[in-house]
Formats: sequence, C-alpha cells, structure tokens
Amino acid sequence: MEDHIILGGGIAGLSLAYFLNDRSIILEKEKQSGGLCRSYSISGVSYDMGPHIMFSKNKEILDFHRSLVDCNQIKRSNKIYFDGKFIKYPFENGIGRLSKTNREYCLTSFLNNAYENYDPTNMLQFFLKTFGEGITNLYLRPYNEKIWKYDPAFMDTQMVERIPKPPKSDIIKSANGIETEGYKHQLFFYYPKQGGFQSLINAYKERIKEKSKVINSVKIKSISSQKGDWKITTNKGTLKTKNLTNCMPLHELFKYLKAPVKIQKYVNQLKYNSMLVIALHVKKDNLGKNFAVYIPNKDIIFHRISKLNFLGANYKPSGGGSVLLAEITFNSGVSLNETKAVRKVIDDLLKLKFITKKEDILEINTHFIKYAYVIYDLNHFKNTDTILSYLQNKGINSVGRFAEFRYMNSDEVAARSKRLAKKLN
Repeated sequence: MEDHIILGGGIAGLSLAYFLNDRSIILEKEKQSGGLCRSYSISGVSYDMGPHIMFSKNKEILDFHRSLVDCNQIKRSNKIYFDGKFIKYPFENGIGRLSKTNREYCLTSFLNNAYENYDPTNMLQFFLKTFGEGITNLYLRPYNEKIWKYDPAFMDTQMVERIPKPPKSDIIKSANGIETEGYKHQLFFYYPKQGGFQSLINAYKERIKEKSKVINSVKIKSISSQKGDWKITTNKGTLKTKNLTNCMPLHELFKYLKAPVKIQKYVNQLKYNSMLVIALHVKKDNLGKNFAVYIPNKDIIFHRISKLNFLGANYKPSGGGSVLLAEITFNSGVSLNETKAVRKVIDDLLKLKFITKKEDILEINTHFIKYAYVIYDLNHFKNTDTILSYLQNKGINSVGRFAEFRYMNSDEVAARSKRLAKKLN
C-alpha cells in the first residue's frame, strides 16, 4: 500500500510530491517527465513547448523556484506586429506607432467609452469596457479569436478579469508617442541560464528522489476503488493507495473511471486547444532584440513568434544565427497537417520579412501538444465545478492545469500543489 499515488509527472505532480511529507509514487505516461514544461533541443539550444518565463505575484513560490535553478533576470521586450510595424506590448502602450486614423480611433474610443458602465459577462464585453472599441477591434478581438479559435463573446471573463485598466494618462501619453509601461508585474522575469524550463522539472525530480519515485512510460489499464482503497493497474504492475491525486487531463482520467453518463457528458463539454510548436534555427532574422512578437493578422498561421537568443548566452546557437519558435493553435479534434503547417510558417516568415530567404533556415523541429490551452467558454464554471465535486466525493484530489481545467502558469500550479499538500499532510 503506497502513501500517495499521483497520476501525471508534470510540474503539478512533481511539486505535490515535493510538498507532501509522505512517500509518493508518480505515474507518468511519457518517457520524459515535465508535461507542458518539457524542453527539447535544436542545434544545441534548449527550447520549451512555447517559451515559458518565471515570474509570479506569489513571492514565496517565485523565490523557491529561483532557489532551485540558476536564472537570468531579463527585462521584457515583446512586440505586436501590426500594419507592418513593431508595436510596443501591451498594445495600448504602443498606439503612438499606429497610423493617425487608428491612433485617434483608439484614443477617442478609450476616453469616451460607450461601454464603461456595463458589467461584462464575457471576454469581448470585458475588452470593450476596459479598453474601448478601438483597441478591442484593432488588436484584442482578432488576436484572441486567432489564439483561441473561439468567439470571445462566448468565453467568460476568467482569462482576462485580472487585466488592469490602463490609466487615462498612459493612453494619452502613448497616443502622443511617449512610451509607458503596462503589465508592470511582468516587466522583469527570470529564466533558467541553461537547459530551458526543463531544468526546473529536473530540479524538482532531484529534490524528491530520496522519498518518492517517478515511473515513466506507464500505460494505465484500469482505476478502481474498493472499501476506500484505490487500485491502479498498469503495464508496470498494480499499485494500491488510500490517497489518489490526479494531475493529468480530465479527459484522460475519465477513460479509466466508470462515471455516470451525466458526469461524462460534462467532461465531453470541456473545451481546449491543441498546439503545434515549430522550432527553426536560422542564419539571421529581422526580429531585432525582442523576445516574443504577437501577430493578430489571421492570414498568418502562427499567433506568436519568439526569438530565444533574448534569453541569454546559452540560447544562442554556437554556429551563429537564431532559434525561433512559432506557435499554432487549433481546436481539439481538428486535424493539422504538420508538413503543410511548416511550409506555411516558412512562407509567412518570408511574407512578414522576419527572415530574408528560405535558404537561411538551417534546421526545423516540430512538436505537437494535444492539451495546450483551456478554453473558458460560458459553460466552463458549471462543467468544471460539477466534475471536480464528483471527483472529490469519490476521494480523488485534483491539481494542475488540465486536472482542474484552469488556465494556470507553473507558479500558480506549484502554489496550488502546496496548498493541497498542506491539507493532505
């Protein structure tokens, strides 16, 4: 009988094992632990499944993660590519670079906002109330439609409700070409000096190895309960425990649970996006000294392109050039041809003049992520509350982005793991 069994070896499962007092067995289906925090390599440079950064309003967790890995402190330099120009991120702090017509549209509709006295009930209404019609229609609406592949009028406000309303003085300065900073809590961030975000995963594994065990390449055959005990049958044997915590996607967990039809219906209604990440080693690029560039233009296949050289000396290819990451989201169940996607990425990089010629591309890697982004549709609260209450009543704890079906960064996941561990301890 094991003290704890944890399903999933991403940052949720590993951090939970760290914070628990007792021994844990972590079951991970992949050969490599880490989940969404895994890193890979191209031309000797480590890259993530979409670049992660280390920042948090939770100073305790941030300091703890920084104690686990040696990090660079980096000042954000992100841009939005709009109408052939690099606009300062966030968009409302860079409207001085827009055409006169668009600049006046953004400023006037922000200062004389027809929507500011309404209580928003969906994402689109939140954008209109907070930023006005111009900023919403030029950038926020098309970009969010592109990344979510879902109409923001049918998404709730959970993703955006913490976004601060910019001061009028900042928007006026921005419109007059005076630079201001938005989202100041993200202005400086940390990133591992080497090894990508995987180094944080590896540090957690090193910290727990004396008391806990990670078993990789596990295929679960069944999960059953009897008299308060859980039995997990796998290709690597059968395990029993009184304490079972799920850290894997709810859709995957319910493949092994005999749930009522009503509960399974709620699971099937949970919406998410998959993602294809394409890494390219190029001889040279035209992205300047920027980290991430957001592209709202729907004719361009990727919503974000990132330049890893920005992250420090160990993220620059030894032979010269740059490593770029292109991210493409698509709805679950939609088939995306990787060969065609790569071809379109290359064509779009040339179209945007981010690279000059196809021959400058030296190497390409692709990675598919089935569970990438949680979609907060209007039924999300009802669906997740019902499912998680059902699991809790069955005696199954849940923590992690897709185990709770909440859009959480690694810091929030670790904080929630710590709270759950305190309860279980």
